[in-house]
Amino acid sequence: MEINSESQDDHLDTIELFESADVSTGAPLNKAAQSVDGLTHTSFNNHSDSDNCITDKKKENINVDVFDNDDEHENHHSLPMYPPLDAYTSATTGQKRLSSIRQSLCGKSCALRMFLVLTLCSALIVCSIAFISTNRKGALSKKSPWWPSVEWATLPAVNQSLYSLAFGSCSDQTLPMTYWDTLSTLHPDITILMGDNVYGECDDSSCETLVDASKYRNSPLKEAYDTLASDPSFQRARANLPMIATLDNHDYGRIDANENNPMKDEAKEMFLDFFAVPSNDERRRLNDGVYTSYEWGPEGQKIQVILLDVRYFHSEFKPTDEPGAPLKEKYIPDNDPKKRFLSQKHWKWLEQSLARPANVRLVISSIQVMADGHGFECWRMIPHERTKLYNLLQPTLAKTRTIILSGDRHVGGFYKHETEDLYEVTASSWTHTIPYGKFDDCSNAQECDEIDPRRMDDFVRVNHFGVIHLDWDNREMLVGFKRVETLAVNEDGNANFEKLLQPHVFSIP
Repeated sequence: MEINSESQDDHLDTIELFESADVSTGAPLNKAAQSVDGLTHTSFNNHSDSDNCITDKKKENINVDVFDNDDEHENHHSLPMYPPLDAYTSATTGQKRLSSIRQSLCGKSCALRMFLVLTLCSALIVCSIAFISTNRKGALSKKSPWWPSVEWATLPAVNQSLYSLAFGSCSDQTLPMTYWDTLSTLHPDITILMGDNVYGECDDSSCETLVDASKYRNSPLKEAYDTLASDPSFQRARANLPMIATLDNHDYGRIDANENNPMKDEAKEMFLDFFAVPSNDERRRLNDGVYTSYEWGPEGQKIQVILLDVRYFHSEFKPTDEPGAPLKEKYIPDNDPKKRFLSQKHWKWLEQSLARPANVRLVISSIQVMADGHGFECWRMIPHERTKLYNLLQPTLAKTRTIILSGDRHVGGFYKHETEDLYEVTASSWTHTIPYGKFDDCSNAQECDEIDPRRMDDFVRVNHFGVIHLDWDNREMLVGFKRVETLAVNEDGNANFEKLLQPHVFSIP
């Protein structure tokens, strides 16, 4: 059978059309990547005229041959099966067949377009719901942060072994902050800021007026962060020292802040903005604090750091009935079962975090957990909550070296649980530790230090911070205190982690 040149051209054009078609639908497709709300989608730009799907093609004397053998039939089973070219004996028959092809291709193409439109609409609805959810009361989102974006040192990779950490609390930004230079010289792998990172609380007469965001910009807390941010020593440290942090009362905007703190959400948002916490971080969506956890190291050298938030949700403490009396200075223990330190969601999160395997676990509480020798803020004031914490920690102690790190007290000290292999290290303060005789007529530890059977040594009463040195080869960790003002390196120039106040060595399981 002969084919004239015009019919042969039409035949080749038709073959080219099928070769460019989507083999799963039979539709001629022109794919183009599009970006919608940051998501990459693939659109299929078919011809829009349903009555003219195949354009720029001659509509008469078209002979169509799609497949030449059975193998091609098998490989393209999703396309309609058509007779060979010589089965079409007239142009009229070819035109009718082409019309059938048009309808088949256009119908499938329209269905595909409808599917893509519905998929895109569904995605937009889900994104809209998520956006509304993250902007509800208690979730933190603002059009612009209180501080411009700044460069913070990058945290170590999750599989990187850590060998040194520093931790501390209570830094008054109006006092000399020489500790930043000492830290920069030591250059620990991680620095943990355990609360009262600035002092910016309001007083009772001004707190209520600061809840409004426009007024809060001029608040003492905002000014405190501004002062810290402008300090050259801090700026150098921020760029070179990986840091993680939680809050206590002075940076939650109110003395002895608890769940009734009227500006806790504003203070929380300011904290997250100042420390450049990413917008997709879980803490931005939490409605009960800024708690979080981190893990570093390979198997056998795994260290977990859990930062609690004991301010956002904790109940108001019971006022003392004997102000200033030993063990009753300000508060007394409260056995009301409704009182709490953490929300139910926070407790559940902590339980799940403790279930993760670790060789060393550091649990950070901004206020003391074990201390029994005073009547100020501590976990002793809500006994059943402290017992709950002990009960969660106890099953993990045999396989994990667990140490609680705390601050707030303006003295440093080591504590040991009376029955469990559990320790606590309180490091406070960076800038204004309480010296002997500050509030009492005393001059030494025997006269000044509170009586507490769990405390292991005398209080440290110089400006200090805590340090941890990890010796993975010998399965030991050295923990002690470092004077802020002392030399940070040895004579050979190496980091001086070993020359510490009250050094203690702990085994690593």
